[in-house]
Amino acid sequence: MTNLLTFEEYSLNEEISFKEIWNKAADKAKNLPKISRQTLLRNALFSLLTFGSVTSVIQYIQNSDADEEVKKEAIEQVEEMNKFINGSLFTLSQTGWNHIKNEEKLKLKAYKLGDGMVTVGYGHAERVGKTKLKPGQRISEEEARKLLKEDLTEAADGVRRIFSDWKSEGVDVKITQSMFDALVSIAYNAGVTGLRNSQIMKFLKEKEYKKASESILNFKVRKRFPGLKVRRQKEYDLFRSGF
Repeated sequence: MTNLLTFEEYSLNEEISFKEIWNKAADKAKNLPKISRQTLLRNALFSLLTFGSVTSVIQYIQNSDADEEVKKEAIEQVEEMNKFINGSLFTLSQTGWNHIKNEEKLKLKAYKLGDGMVTVGYGHAERVGKTKLKPGQRISEEEARKLLKEDLTEAADGVRRIFSDWKSEGVDVKITQSMFDALVSIAYNAGVTGLRNSQIMKFLKEKEYKKASESILNFKVRKRFPGLKVRRQKEYDLFRSGF
């Protein structure tokens, strides 16, 4: 089986391109029997969908020089994968990564916000008294990127765990990629526990998608941090684009 990188691995190995992953998979797929071909393409497409939107992946496949039958099968699979599936099956997409990175902004000098934390990089925060970070301490862009990768992996794991726990209780909640990305953004900002205990997830567990999305708008929005209102609107828009 062709080795296909996850998004987190790709983020730190940018010499591995979207084009290389698709070309390797498409080239191998055309010589495989149908069942093996479908499995290979599905694995490749899961990787590609972590880099970009469904529309961008389909457009790229359509414009590629791959075998026409392989392209047709791949596009059919992408369209099928874009439907609602259990939330435990997603990884953070490139769209979600970019959204969070843009919201957090890059700060190479550690600082305090008065919330009991020392923050640096792309919103990486460690509790005062339990961190070696000191206000004014500088880190490199590479260090900031690695911290973001670790933090987003933890946030995504936490969101997946919520859906897995629900499923073990017999509650199978299905969402889309953009809904998952919005939930990871909220978990990164407010903590996985904060998200789990929120009205957002209470309504989502009940499959009240509209009420869940509306709950995003005011989640932990306070006068002290006015920027959160703008961020929540973007997370709401991202979540709502999934249905």
